[in-house]
Amino acid sequence: MMPTGSHSLQTSTISHVASCVVTSLRLCTNGGAVVCKVAQCGARCDDSESLGREAGAWCTTPSVPLSPIHTCTSSPHHRHISNHRHCGCYAHPRQELRQGVELSLLLLLLLLGSLACLVPPWGAAAVRVHPRDVSNLAWLASEWNGFNGSDTWSLSYADCRAMEGIRCDRDGRVIAIELGLKNFQAPIPAMISRFTRLRYLTLLFCQLTGPLPNTLCDLPSLVSLNLGGNSISGTLPDGFSRLVSLEYLILGVNRISGPIDLLSSLVHLTHLNLRQNFFNGSLPSELGNFTTLTVLNFDGNLFSGSIPPSMGEMSLLQQMVLSFNQLSGTIPDSLGHLRGLTHLALAGNQLTGSIPDSFSALDSLTDLILMDNLLSGSIPTALASLPKLRAIMASSNQLSGSIPAALGDLLLLDYLSLSYNPMSGSIPTAIGKLTNLMLLDLSGNQFYGTVPSSLSDLSKLQYLFLTNNQFWGTIEPITRTMRNLRMLFLSWNQFSGRLPSPASSTLEQYQVDTNFFTHGEVKFKNCSAVTWTTDANCLAASASVCGRASTQRTAAVCAAFCGVEIGATGPVCGGHGYCSVNAFIGEGECVCDPNYMLDSSNTNACVAGATGASLESGSAYVSLWGSASVLSNGSILLTTGTPNQQGAAFASPTLRLFHFPDKRSRCGTELGFLAAFSFAMTPGNHGSGGEGLAFVVAAASPGKGASVGLGGVGRRSVGVEFDSVLSVKHSDPNDNHVGVNVGGSPVSLASATAPLILNDAQTKHTWIRYDPTSGGTLRVFLSSDPVQPLTPTLTASVSLCSILKPTASDSLFLFGFVALSGSQPQAHTILSWNVTTDATTLAI
Repeated sequence: MMPTGSHSLQTSTISHVASCVVTSLRLCTNGGAVVCKVAQCGARCDDSESLGREAGAWCTTPSVPLSPIHTCTSSPHHRHISNHRHCGCYAHPRQELRQGVELSLLLLLLLLGSLACLVPPWGAAAVRVHPRDVSNLAWLASEWNGFNGSDTWSLSYADCRAMEGIRCDRDGRVIAIELGLKNFQAPIPAMISRFTRLRYLTLLFCQLTGPLPNTLCDLPSLVSLNLGGNSISGTLPDGFSRLVSLEYLILGVNRISGPIDLLSSLVHLTHLNLRQNFFNGSLPSELGNFTTLTVLNFDGNLFSGSIPPSMGEMSLLQQMVLSFNQLSGTIPDSLGHLRGLTHLALAGNQLTGSIPDSFSALDSLTDLILMDNLLSGSIPTALASLPKLRAIMASSNQLSGSIPAALGDLLLLDYLSLSYNPMSGSIPTAIGKLTNLMLLDLSGNQFYGTVPSSLSDLSKLQYLFLTNNQFWGTIEPITRTMRNLRMLFLSWNQFSGRLPSPASSTLEQYQVDTNFFTHGEVKFKNCSAVTWTTDANCLAASASVCGRASTQRTAAVCAAFCGVEIGATGPVCGGHGYCSVNAFIGEGECVCDPNYMLDSSNTNACVAGATGASLESGSAYVSLWGSASVLSNGSILLTTGTPNQQGAAFASPTLRLFHFPDKRSRCGTELGFLAAFSFAMTPGNHGSGGEGLAFVVAAASPGKGASVGLGGVGRRSVGVEFDSVLSVKHSDPNDNHVGVNVGGSPVSLASATAPLILNDAQTKHTWIRYDPTSGGTLRVFLSSDPVQPLTPTLTASVSLCSILKPTASDSLFLFGFVALSGSQPQAHTILSWNVTTDATTLAI
């Protein structure tokens, strides 16, 4: 890592300026340390005009006097602009910046140090510059009119040690030209080839223009070429492949374009930095031959195509930065062979597929940067086995599933960003073990539940972003212990109770609008330094931040959400449940904790007790058909994994869904129900799926010899199918969907893509709620987590009265499951099952 105050004024200036134009992740340091994270507000983050046009975004310029390099940031967005990602600068709490460090400057210091041993010490005899190179230096100085140090080059037979940026061998021949922060405003002259013994050429931030001269390729001894931070244009010279002695090639932050196939012969490279140029084309598979390479940085170019699997053969590689290109395809499993890799940055591409399980072998990895891609699947639990991992940045992808609790074992982790993915579930309590965590960003997902109290142990946390999720409950006691918090973003959730009041003297932003906070008074240690909003809550007029009130919801709006009263200090739903909010219709309903039920006299309170009677697990009789059987652990195995099997299981006794106080009425009083169950669908050897399974409400069970599929339960039936086969004939949307089927029809009345892979042998938790009001509505919730999500996977208008056709003497109906394996082997297991109506609870 480059020191920040121990070198000369010139070197210090170089490091200070360059540190604000670096890296794949747009992580940079500005004196103390600012991390700039660029997402969707601009591909290169260097065009302030275009960035300024983005909705909800504005541009800021680093405080260092520098060329127009900008970072972008965005306001906390409301839901109508939630497709705009967070992007901007976050203060980086570490003193060292591992992510995408500016290699040019680091190499400059290393080269200066290594070259010191090539010249005599100051006490030794002077080394006079060879007459031929004196002439060459004079010529070079005349080409660079802006070189204010050329006077040290003009003395005939001058001491090499007195010449700025020049190093010589013992014969007085120039072997190194190393300059930085000059104002040449000219190209590299063709006469550079006259320095026939030149080994090191460093012209860093010297305002060079024009293309690279082809004569540069006539320097066969060149070991290091560092031309970073200029305005060099054009393509690589045709003869570039002749520079076979090169070990360090640094061309970052220029305007060079074209393919890089000419580099394929430079197999002795140890450092290759082409970042922030306009290189294009595909990545050559010959990169796999660079077996001595330790650093590769192609950030911010126009490379396309896939990542060659051969790149997994660069056995000494420590840093791979391919961020902000146009790469597509999947991440090769072979990258898991790079056992020495410490920094992997693939952000800002179009990569698809899942995060490879092979990454579990990267036991030296400290930084995994994958944001702004199209990656899907879940976060691999195997990442928890990487002992040195300090940053997981996977925001703005299509990742699903929940946060693995095993991530709590990454005790060195200080960055965890999973924002803007369709992830769900609750925050694992184990995240509280990450006591080094400085940034936790879960914004823009479908997370729900209460924030675990264990997060109060994150005393080093500086950035907490939970915006635009479905969290509920109180959070004030948790934030009270976060003394280093700089940004707190909680907007667009369902938090209630007292306003959070972090005891932090460094707080900069406090965004808690659009929740259900009801009371509290917040006084920051420095009110003038904090940007804050508490709008759209249910706060009383006496509740204030820094003595100033804000615009709140009306009493009627608050009351519609589970009876929340403005200024109330009591808990929501009586303290034994949460408010399930439907923001689209402007109301919410209390969902009670286990062993609690809605108060009959107050539907906004949960009281002790259970709805109706209860039959304990195993006490209900189960009727089996086809291949179905009951396992020793009580689970029901509908099919065993053999092709062309059919199985069904129905509970007895039947359940009453209609009450007829007036026998002449058509349907009497229709009752609602809740079916909560868990299941697993296990594919065959080749991963293909069978026909899936369905939850069924029916007037009759399958008859003897009848099919036990949806068609076998008769026309008076409603089923919810979990289908892993695409049937064009039946108008299926895909091979992984949920559908509502009525009357035994295989064609779904309504369907939706499942948020999880159904046919993966993993446990799925399901809730099916039927509401008989307003003509009947069936809502299906699906999750890998045992807590019901707030957003349904599928909602369908269904009238059980019209389909089941009950009468006063025929108002009891069967609940159960049917499954088919079809031509493909598939096992179907019902792990648990609970059906509740307004009158009876049946548990199996």
